[in-house]
Amino acid sequence: MAPVTLAAANVQIEHDKARNLAKFVEMIDEAAAKGVDVLVLPEIGLQGYADFAFGLGDKGAAAQKQYYFRESEPVPGPATEALRVKAAEHGMFIQLGLAERAAHGNVILNSTALIGPDGVVGVYRKTHNTFEFPYFNAGRSTPVFDLPFGRAASLICYDLAFPELLRVFALQGATLALMSTAWPMKGHDPADDYHGFAMDLCAQANAFFNQMWLVVSNHCEKGAYSAGLDYWGHSQIVDPFGKVVAMLTDEEGVVTHTADLDAATLSSRTEGFFGLNLLQDRRPDLYGPIVSTDLYAPTDRPAAAPPGSVN
Repeated sequence: MAPVTLAAANVQIEHDKARNLAKFVEMIDEAAAKGVDVLVLPEIGLQGYADFAFGLGDKGAAAQKQYYFRESEPVPGPATEALRVKAAEHGMFIQLGLAERAAHGNVILNSTALIGPDGVVGVYRKTHNTFEFPYFNAGRSTPVFDLPFGRAASLICYDLAFPELLRVFALQGATLALMSTAWPMKGHDPADDYHGFAMDLCAQANAFFNQMWLVVSNHCEKGAYSAGLDYWGHSQIVDPFGKVVAMLTDEEGVVTHTADLDAATLSSRTEGFFGLNLLQDRRPDLYGPIVSTDLYAPTDRPAAAPPGSVN
């Protein structure tokens, strides 16, 4: 297969849709000059991530909800159409993170739209977003998308901490995962930041365990919001061996890597890790508890003893 150029944007995002979109257009042109085939943009990059996360900010819950109700967009919508024009101009695929307004009901979703020259290829809604409710409803599906250079899947931020999700994508034939995130730091020292370390660890582990490519696009603002939150940045590309092959740390920009995606995936599954294919060697007959809810709410509890009986 011909080489494919993957790219991830490291971006300072604002709570200003027009300015963010204008910046994305510039980054798309920059990526096109580097021959990029697929570019990933950050989580809710269109509107900006919320002040409410982790108890930060002083706007209040109502103001946060109102902001997203005002600024959310349907998919397809104005922003996806603007990026479709750029995708068609450059023959590129672009993953946009946005607050999506559902077609029906009073619902906002934390979503990614994968956009190609002919329009929206598919939409993914963040499934692991416990701390974001009731601002964003959770997604309920795990779609994969066929691109000219392979089958891709999308994920968002906290999803990366759940290896089951990446495995589901891999079992559906995805060999490329596109991650949009707003991953913050725990403190302000990149040299010793556990939250940032955790993102990098999860990215490498998920790529390794599923022997698939992973492209991560993050925010890189510093001193954001009233609490002075720093984002981790470190937008990166991880190969199917679990190795980071390209990364930006704090600076804004587009990081790229060119490779024969299929050849690298095949190599990782036939010679990279002792010649073992980690998908082929699974034992799903032993993994029932992974999908069982009985561990949390058992259905086989002993019946209550009759009143007055002796236990």
